[in-house]
Amino acid sequence: MKRLPFPILLFTLIFSACAPRPQYCARPNVFCVGLVTDFGPVNSGINQEAWLGLQDATMDEKIDRVDFIETIDARDRAKNIGVFAENGYDVIITVGASISDETIAAAKKYPHILFIGVEQPQNTRYPNLAGLVFHEDESGFLAGALAALITRTNRIAAMCEAKYIDPMRRYCDGFQAGALYVKKNVKVIVVYRDGAQEDLFNDVNWGQSTAQKLVHDGADVLFAAGGGTADAALEAAANDGASVIGAETDNYTRLTEIRPRLVTSAVNDVRSGVHELMRLAREGQFPPGEFMGHVGLAPFHEFESRIPSEVVARLEEIKNGLNDGSIKTGILYKSP
Repeated sequence: MKRLPFPILLFTLIFSACAPRPQYCARPNVFCVGLVTDFGPVNSGINQEAWLGLQDATMDEKIDRVDFIETIDARDRAKNIGVFAENGYDVIITVGASISDETIAAAKKYPHILFIGVEQPQNTRYPNLAGLVFHEDESGFLAGALAALITRTNRIAAMCEAKYIDPMRRYCDGFQAGALYVKKNVKVIVVYRDGAQEDLFNDVNWGQSTAQKLVHDGADVLFAAGGGTADAALEAAANDGASVIGAETDNYTRLTEIRPRLVTSAVNDVRSGVHELMRLAREGQFPPGEFMGHVGLAPFHEFESRIPSEVVARLEEIKNGLNDGSIKTGILYKSP
């Protein structure tokens, strides 16, 4: 007789003297999964996509209990992971590149627990750690091709967080490669943020001012990747009349005020990747190392009527070429 899923408990854990704690989950007949964000709420961006993937796995009866902790102070990341580890959770998922170090440290400290790091490349293989990673260069390539095909000024731009973060480098370098693939004479400006470490993924001032300058200098399509930094850039560029392309998740669901200027987003399918990893974990087939997820472009939404059919056909041709290997982005997956 099939066991019914254990009741799902949803809560936000804030570390204070009276904060609730996850239930003790070391019972062998209950498969428990905990999610920790690198920063911010679970109902936004890739945090939300990972959480939805866990809900899908719960509906498929691959998980009996699932909880989350929203990190509100970066200094608490290791402690947040430890809460789940000390309470006997079977799998701990951490979301975001900036919590990678804490995830690796926890995987080494708790070898009996499985860990999944979303958007966390793996340079060293640990038997209990999988990194859900993506070929952002390919979705960036598609975004760049689209931008080059729809620009009217023949000048487009891309903004990304710190270049030493490989997914950011792949997004922006892929964008440039895709644009030049379809139009050799298009002017592509690529800018990486090199500001203070504490502003990583949340440098609103830099995002706004840089985007405004790029638009004022003639860029009529702007692509941006990198959390809150990118959100600020997209909003500023859209408010100045540019068409914009987001990254990571479908920005249409979040950036509601700029929907009329949002063409699409270069997306990582975190949701299906997390779902698949949970299936493998539950079935005893956990894949340590890097687990490659799917990438692509989000729907055009309100922009659909403004995208010529020949552009849609060209993008489909490029997507098929990337999938079958006949088109290469030329971008290294990892920095040399």
